[in-house]
Amino acid sequence: MKRSLILLVLLTIFSGAAWSIWEFRHATIPVTDIDVMKKVEYKKHTNDEKIFWIDKYEVTNGQYWRWDESLDFPESKVDFPVTNIDWYQAMAYAKHVGKRLPSQEEWLIAAHATPEDEFNPWDSFTRIPYVPEAGSNHVYRAGKFWRDRTALGIANMSGNVWEWTADTLRLADSSLAAIVKGGFTYKKKKLYFTGIDKTDTVRVDEMRENLGFRCIRDKKK
Repeated sequence: MKRSLILLVLLTIFSGAAWSIWEFRHATIPVTDIDVMKKVEYKKHTNDEKIFWIDKYEVTNGQYWRWDESLDFPESKVDFPVTNIDWYQAMAYAKHVGKRLPSQEEWLIAAHATPEDEFNPWDSFTRIPYVPEAGSNHVYRAGKFWRDRTALGIANMSGNVWEWTADTLRLADSSLAAIVKGGFTYKKKKLYFTGIDKTDTVRVDEMRENLGFRCIRDKKK
């Protein structure tokens, strides 16, 4: 084997290992700005400018516990997204803290750098839609995947838990469901994420282990 080829192989191995270590380090550092909100500005069809603020991270166990102390979770998961929360509970929490759930349109706008610019953080993985299933437990610390950031710095809009939106519709059986966005899962030991243009619906009274939410506010506090 030529010396140059050996060096190339060693460099590839070293680079891969260094990248994995760097990413793991950043993935395990607890976030210290969990309450931060990001400003989103866009123009409506009427050309009127609209502004709102959206949570940088999904609402965590610790944040939700401040409102509902009956929430039971391990101390080690205080900064993990709160899950097993139905749509009504998410709406109630948002109202309590002076916020609200985003509409599907607002969620999408926040996920884009601009309405025309598509967000795709996981460019090294195959992009497939994935329907959230009750019992899936691939939930990680808020902000864990450092590459999963929008141009505005909003975390986990293409991974971690699925998120309730304010938009609802009637299913074929007449039950009320809400649109959910932005979750991911592991499949055959590989990570797959859901593109921001993909949606699913979940009954509003249903709780899932991989379904949480984030909030928005129309005016900065």
